[in-house]
Amino acid sequence: MTAYLIKRIFYFAAVLAVATGTIWVYQYWWEQNALESPDVVSAVPYTYIERIPVKGVLIWEETVLVSRWDGNLSYPEPGTRRVARGETVAVIGSSSGKMAVRSESVGYFVPGLDGAEGEWRYSFHWPGMAPLPASPAFAEFLSGVFVRRGDPVGKLISQPQELRCVLYADVTPALQKDIQTGFVRVKTEAHGWPGRAAVRASRFLGTKMKLYLTLPFFSLENVKSREIALFLETGEHVGVAVPESSVRYREGKLGVFQVEGNIVKFKEIEGLPVEGHRFFVQKGLQSGNIVVLNAERAKEGKIRLW
Repeated sequence: MTAYLIKRIFYFAAVLAVATGTIWVYQYWWEQNALESPDVVSAVPYTYIERIPVKGVLIWEETVLVSRWDGNLSYPEPGTRRVARGETVAVIGSSSGKMAVRSESVGYFVPGLDGAEGEWRYSFHWPGMAPLPASPAFAEFLSGVFVRRGDPVGKLISQPQELRCVLYADVTPALQKDIQTGFVRVKTEAHGWPGRAAVRASRFLGTKMKLYLTLPFFSLENVKSREIALFLETGEHVGVAVPESSVRYREGKLGVFQVEGNIVKFKEIEGLPVEGHRFFVQKGLQSGNIVVLNAERAKEGKIRLW
């Protein structure tokens, strides 16, 4: 190996060592600067309401409408709709001409059946604590089919009437308290406005409860399936919210790194994660308290805020 080659190897090794050292020094400086001048946020007021997702089965009174003639079935209007008393809901093209099947009352006319008519009752769903059955598949009747006398042409769900629901929910102290008052708050969308549902009956089994409710609504949309997804809202807890990144476990304790003056201290808190990547703090912080944004990189001691 020549002296020139040795010099070249030594030169490149020295350059690599200088570059590696520079990167290490910069990284060390950056980490120290991040620890000594961390990003901080303020705790803001927040009200937490318990929202319990549930699925239930719907119960209503209904009447199956049948044809009194043999002939081809047709409908004046397609699909499920609201009808008036005496309104024509179906037409039978019989040998005697076109015969009208009329609504017996105001209500929702459904041009089809699911096979549970006459069986889907409170007495079928309430006894015991067995899982609730799935809603049977709905079969819509089509215009043009031939029907015989006595064949169904659809069903009528008279209005007004109460829409009832049987469901299971997780037991919480706040929900138990609501049930004792005779009402719970329900809604069909997570961010919708809740209504008051009357508690007709309740039954507890361990961590679960079975409820029989009268819902505060009965729209045309509700008759398309005998199942429904709801949210029960209960309880109202006042506290503050901080970003989830501000919270961490340390030595088995949940807390944040709170800033007081130019000192950072680990502060134990109580709360739970909520929507929007935030953490609801019920105990341990007050509105306006300053905490370190990234708790995973924080440490106790002095910091520089500006």
